[in-house]
Amino acid sequence: MNEPALNIPPEPSGEIEMSYIPSEKLTMVWDKAKKYLKKTASRSNGRTRIEDIFHNLLNKNNDLWIVYDTGNLDITGVMITSFKDYPTGKKMLCIDHITGNKMQDWAEVGIKMLTDFARKNDCHGLESVGRHGLWHWVKNKVGWKKPATFYEYNFEESDKCNQRHKE
Repeated sequence: MNEPALNIPPEPSGEIEMSYIPSEKLTMVWDKAKKYLKKTASRSNGRTRIEDIFHNLLNKNNDLWIVYDTGNLDITGVMITSFKDYPTGKKMLCIDHITGNKMQDWAEVGIKMLTDFARKNDCHGLESVGRHGLWHWVKNKVGWKKPATFYEYNFEESDKCNQRHKE
């Protein structure tokens, strides 16, 4: 009875793991990671495009981290990081993008993994600019502060708004 196995997809295990993806392996996971990153790129208000993210990962300007279910290997979250060197000598690991499903299941592990990575790379800490909801994941952690919220003023949007009010 050497019949071929049925083509049954593996079941999710509910166990979550994270992995750093070197740029040489980027194309193996890009299609699945891209669907999450499109969301963060669209929220950047024209600062970045999905093509920019891919280019920066391929050229090792950024690092890709994936969150996946160990049972079926489905990607459920993605993080993009980069190193930021300040003129003062301070080096930070910057979380440029963080996105995915069921963040409550992996945010804690993700922050720990990035903290360890930052320490091993002689960083002085982590930094990120994100949606207000991201504060929820770090607000009770020792050492995290929220000194400001990023707001923006766009001339083009303001001009359009002012033009509508004049009409």
